Amino acid sequence: MISMTTDSVLPRERAEFWTDLVSRHVTPMCIEPAGEQPLSGEVQVRVIGGLGVAQVSGRGVHASHTRVQIARARGHLYAACVHLDGEARIGRRGEQIALQKGDVFITDSRHEFTLDLERPWRHLLITLPAQWIDGRVIRPDLLSGAVLHSHPLARLWASHLTSGFMLSGDLSPTAGTLFARHSVDLLAQLLEEAHCDLPTPSEAVRAAIFLNACHMITLKFGDSGLTPVHIARELKVSTRTLARIFAANNETVMRRLIDERVRQAAKLLTLPNAVHRSVTDIAFACGFNDASHFGRVFAAKMHMTPSRWRQRKH
Repeated sequence: MISMTTDSVLPRERAEFWTDLVSRHVTPMCIEPAGEQPLSGEVQVRVIGGLGVAQVSGRGVHASHTRVQIARARGHLYAACVHLDGEARIGRRGEQIALQKGDVFITDSRHEFTLDLERPWRHLLITLPAQWIDGRVIRPDLLSGAVLHSHPLARLWASHLTSGFMLSGDLSPTAGTLFARHSVDLLAQLLEEAHCDLPTPSEAVRAAIFLNACHMITLKFGDSGLTPVHIARELKVSTRTLARIFAANNETVMRRLIDERVRQAAKLLTLPNAVHRSVTDIAFACGFNDASHFGRVFAAKMHMTPSRWRQRKH
């Protein structure tokens, strides 16, 4: 992971520092201080399957991409962004749009736009060469400055990108490559559907649902009430669709959930600061509501009882 921040830069030099950073790694921009708070910014970049996913945050920023910056662009790029939280506005063609949490917005280095980021904000973004998208949508001229907030695929793509960023350290090289490919495919489908109303199912959509379901299991394994029905409802798909997606990945939802619970229990059983906790307590903390069932499932997967696992590790 690459991390950069303005914390070590003098306040009077931060605008120039941020202008240089964004211009070199995203697209030429003019960054100026805005508001009463001093300009600050931070960026974290994780490369997943060759695709750079950046989380950018800050405050006190006004950014503009004008004709001057367009002329300086070395290549034409789209930036596809998810507004994670905070306050932000994007301006294009004389229109100002306030961004809401979860909105997906697009910028194009061939067109003018502004970003008003005076108050604290946080975005997740990827940049893509224009030719990767232009050949896959009917009206690429409509994309610059577009804000998508009510389309189902916009929510799915935003969740997919967020899950990939959070799980990047756990993805194998093959999974990372698939994530990158599906991210681009899903974005292209989102942009096409948003302007042509011709929805078509895709492998990228199914892959995004699978990744988001796995992410939910990782986050909520300790909830004993978590079931395939709850996961499907949260992802707004049918349980049958969810089951088919997991089957295509040689998995079942319940097996994935139980495996995650056992994995977390095995970790807890060996932690020095959890030595005072009983096996039953750990079983309940990991989402099992029956100690005997936990013992049988644990022994089947780890080839020894939970107590023996704890003794051997210690």
